[in-house]
Formats: sequence, structure tokens, C-alpha cells
Amino acid sequence: MTHAVHPESTTRMSDTARHWITALLSVVGVVVAAFGTWMAYGDDATLSIFNWTWSVADVSELWAPWLMIGGGLLASISMGWETFRSRTGAEPWVLALEGLVLIAGLTAVVVGVVLLF
Repeated sequence: MTHAVHPESTTRMSDTARHWITALLSVVGVVVAAFGTWMAYGDDATLSIFNWTWSVADVSELWAPWLMIGGGLLASISMGWETFRSRTGAEPWVLALEGLVLIAGLTAVVVGVVLLF
């Protein structure tokens, strides 16, 4: 009985892990960009996180654009990478959904840059 070890199987990330990681990164990016959008265009409400409460109007005006830019970049880079990697074997509706997230991330980046100036 022989046993062969394939080193390429231990050094390569599985496709399922790659899909989950890029999906998680894009969801985090979308949530961060949506939070920045809410800060920029939402009502002047109070925000409570872990018994810390502050008014959104009191938060620095630089938070909203930077959250939009950072979240948009995270979402667009992760979905752009995922779309590039799975462009030949994925279903068309999956590619369309990934493209929409990519476009939404790029839009958040552009709006965040515009808000900075």
C-alpha cells in the first residue's frame, strides 16, 4: 500500500473558503458603507453602542465619508476579486449580484470622496 501526499492540496485555499471569506468581507463593507451613508444623510439621531450614547451630529464630519470610502472599497475589492475568479463557472445571476455589489461599493467610494471636498 502506498500513500502519496499532494503538497498543492495543503497550500491552496478551497473554493468554498474563498467564497465565504469574500462574501463576509463584502457584507462587512456594505454594512460599514451603509452606516456612513446613514451618518451623512440620516436624521440627527442618537447612537447607542455598549452604553455609550452620543448624537450623530456631534460626531466629526469626517467619519461619514471615510466610512463610506472604506466600506465601499472593501465591498468592491472583495466582490471584484470574486467576480474575476468565478466569471467562467458561476451562474449568470450570481455574477449579476456580485456586479451589483461591486457597483454599489464603487458608488459609495465616489460619494464619500465627493463629501470630503
